[in-house]
Amino acid sequence: MLGYDPEHLTEQQRSVVKSALRDPKTNAFIAAGFLAQIKEETGCANIPADRLTDARMQEIAARYNGGPYWQSDKAQNYGDDFQKNLGNVKKAMQ
Repeated sequence: MLGYDPEHLTEQQRSVVKSALRDPKTNAFIAAGFLAQIKEETGCANIPADRLTDARMQEIAARYNGGPYWQSDKAQNYGDDFQKNLGNVKKAMQ
């Protein structure tokens, strides 16, 4: 999202990324961009968030957590936990 190749970061680039992630506004902006990218990759770019199926949201959560390894058990567990806690999050935001 920041325009860097994560596998080939210089120390200066790594410092910029770490600094950006420590700032809540920048962190949220980066996360939103990453989620938009994931929605596009899954063919859901034009589907409003409130119209995504549970299965799609779970997949997006797993992809968000796991990146290229989104099908790993760890990322899939994140997707499952996301789905289990979604109702509580919605209540908390009301």
